[in-house]
Amino acid sequence: MIPIGETAHIRTIRAECRRVGEQEIEVTGRLLDERPHDKPFSRGGWADEEQGRIVHDMTLAIRVRHPDLVITAAEGRMDHRPYTLCTDAVPPLQQLVGLSVMQGFMRAVNERFGRQLGCAHMTALIQAMAPVVKQGAGATFLEDEGMPRDDAGFWFINTCQAWRENGPLHERVRAGDPAGLRAFSARGREGTGA
Repeated sequence: MIPIGETAHIRTIRAECRRVGEQEIEVTGRLLDERPHDKPFSRGGWADEEQGRIVHDMTLAIRVRHPDLVITAAEGRMDHRPYTLCTDAVPPLQQLVGLSVMQGFMRAVNERFGRQLGCAHMTALIQAMAPVVKQGAGATFLEDEGMPRDDAGFWFINTCQAWRENGPLHERVRAGDPAGLRAFSARGREGTGA
């Protein structure tokens, strides 16, 4: 048993976006699960004593076409996993190809990979990567264009409560009011709770 107050499990997810073509980005995500304590992963012999502190180390790279954010390629890897059967979840990741990382993406991912249909850890990684695709595409292709001018440019509306439809941020963007939008900026106010 892990002593009270000692960290039992650490999950780290990291995702990076880079431009790889004229209208294409690649997002690479990595999920790492670790058991930082001195006890082996095995509990009562149900897992391999040699597993060590790393339980899962999984990587997924997806290529995404802009502006429709359709996945054009997917490549998964499981460098550490507790069982040999885990890698059976890698080939089905090709079902990501052709999906758009826009409205309905999470539902489509759960339909294809949820529960017994895939790997819960790889599914968590895919779900964590979706916002990175959107933000990375915005940073790569849209930031130089200024404020959005049409519905296609408003891809971020209803992605969170701050960007809710007809909310204060949406109204400022629709009005073409960058100064009004900057008035909501939290920069310089970090740590104040406001």
